[in-house]
Amino acid sequence: MKKTIYLIRHGESEGNIIGTGNMDHSPLSDNGRKQAEFLAKRCKGLSIKSVITSPLERSKETGRIIASSLGITVESSDLFAERRKPSAVFGQVIESPDQQKIWRSVWDNFHIPGFRHSDEENFEDLKDRAQKALQYLASRPEETVLVVTHGIFLRVLAALVVIGPELDGRECRRFMSVMEIENTGLSVFKYDSEERFSRFWMLSTWNDRAHLGE
Repeated sequence: MKKTIYLIRHGESEGNIIGTGNMDHSPLSDNGRKQAEFLAKRCKGLSIKSVITSPLERSKETGRIIASSLGITVESSDLFAERRKPSAVFGQVIESPDQQKIWRSVWDNFHIPGFRHSDEENFEDLKDRAQKALQYLASRPEETVLVVTHGIFLRVLAALVVIGPELDGRECRRFMSVMEIENTGLSVFKYDSEERFSRFWMLSTWNDRAHLGE
């Protein structure tokens, strides 16, 4: 079976504007809603059969705008939530010295097996969830699905698709460093259950923002 999975990062959120960390309930900004509306118009020509979002408000709101324009309902799955960050950064200004110290520790040690600064998802957690997310999408009956997710987790998903199950923390960190994903950036994964080289997933498009005139 062949599938096309459209994955987008949610529209700009209020948290994105003010620069605070991991505000789970942050809604879209006015600009974020406009971004989602532009993307919704584009999605009308994509034959999307279902819309799945993360459980976070900025993702659900983006998904509702798109699904409403397509006349379909929205589902939510924890598989597509953003990376769980250290509790100490919740709602805090990302640029503050204390926050920068935490983030530097998390990032500098991301590739070390088993490393965890505190209570965040580490590389092994993210890879495991990304594998489960791909398995879930492969098992869906629809041939075209749109997923609204988040920047960090989407880059981990893409790294797993490009590099494969042998992905390690060092490769993932390098991939994440160069693969920018912006608000409502559209990426496309292709799945073929009969691919003869056993690489069932392929990344065919990344961070396309043509719907915003970019």
